[in-house]
Amino acid sequence: MDKEFDFNRIGKRMPYTAPENFLDDIENSVWESIKDEMMPSKPKRSYRLWYSLSGGLVAASIALFVVFNLLPDNSRSDFEDVEKAFANLSCSDQDYLFATYQDDLFMKF
Repeated sequence: MDKEFDFNRIGKRMPYTAPENFLDDIENSVWESIKDEMMPSKPKRSYRLWYSLSGGLVAASIALFVVFNLLPDNSRSDFEDVEKAFANLSCSDQDYLFATYQDDLFMKF
């Protein structure tokens, strides 16, 4: 290649041609094909969303029952267990616990 490439010799003509109104026809055909997607004639129900919401509500209600223990419980309360354990202590141990908790900063409020 002895010659240098000269862009000025190429010129400004386009190597491709398209029929007149080609791009306008493409635009119109695209708008016609997506017209149904943009403005549906009747609303479609989303059952997946409905099932997800109802499943989430059921799971949340079960979690609330478990966390707050709203289900009836036939066993004794925890306070009864503490009272029974406290009654089984010796008098000196009971006095010590009573004195300790009287001076506790968090138990006063």
